[in-house]
Amino acid sequence: MSRHIEIDVFDPSSISAAIAKLDDYSRWVQAKADELRERLGDMIRDKAQPVFNASVADNVFRVIDGSFVDETEFGKVEVYVISSQDLTVVFADGEDAVFMEFGAGVYYNGAAGSSPNPLGANLGFTIGSYGKGNGAKETWGYYGEDGELHLTHGTPASMPLYRALQSVRQDIVQIAKEVFGS
Repeated sequence: MSRHIEIDVFDPSSISAAIAKLDDYSRWVQAKADELRERLGDMIRDKAQPVFNASVADNVFRVIDGSFVDETEFGKVEVYVISSQDLTVVFADGEDAVFMEFGAGVYYNGAAGSSPNPLGANLGFTIGSYGKGNGAKETWGYYGEDGELHLTHGTPASMPLYRALQSVRQDIVQIAKEVFGS
């Protein structure tokens, strides 16, 4: 949306009118920026949530009577968008969200100390660095709430937030044109 403001520098009312138009334009720009932030946040949430829902939260199995019993658990993560004044935050709430985003264990995710998520190493989320370092092993075990030994290969990095962000990033110019063009 283009704006044109004319000023007669010798007419005080013209200058006052121009200032009022600039104030209106400033409010319009701020409202559109808020709309853009909220729209981008909603798009990231809408793209990330189904990936979290379908992602492996823990690839667990037990050996019962000499046979492997698959007890794989899938995502129980809720993605939220919270907006306030000049900030919009998209976050994933769930105990396995970090593992689903960055992965756990070398079995699915590559060498210990690496990260399949391009942001992982910079954020300190590398394979095998969490907890007791068991993720550096291909298989490890823990005793669950049921008192039984559960074996795991870890969690493959499905990167729901990273992939959603990359997808929205590709379309951001078009989205901004839509928001600021209306």
